[in-house]
Amino acid sequence: MTQHDFEHLFYVEKLQHLTENCPEVAKFITWYQPTRHITVYAVENFYVELVFDLGKRKVEAINVFDTVDYLAKYRSFMANVEGEIRGLVNDPSPFDNL
Repeated sequence: MTQHDFEHLFYVEKLQHLTENCPEVAKFITWYQPTRHITVYAVENFYVELVFDLGKRKVEAINVFDTVDYLAKYRSFMANVEGEIRGLVNDPSPFDNL
């Protein structure tokens, strides 16, 4: 699936595709308000950030990105995972190893 195709799916289709077909690269909870549960998924040649607001108990955002630099805002949470993501990006065929 291309990034363009993913972005044009309906909301429920995006959630279904992520949970059924894409490996989780990272999962964490923010410690600042509002408290959010964030999951990063690896899709074909891009990544998706699923942001769930724990206070409101609903999905706040589904953000598509293609560079690890997008995750700089989560530097303190992502230090352990960033290297793994960069390794996937630099691997010529990262999805063969998942």
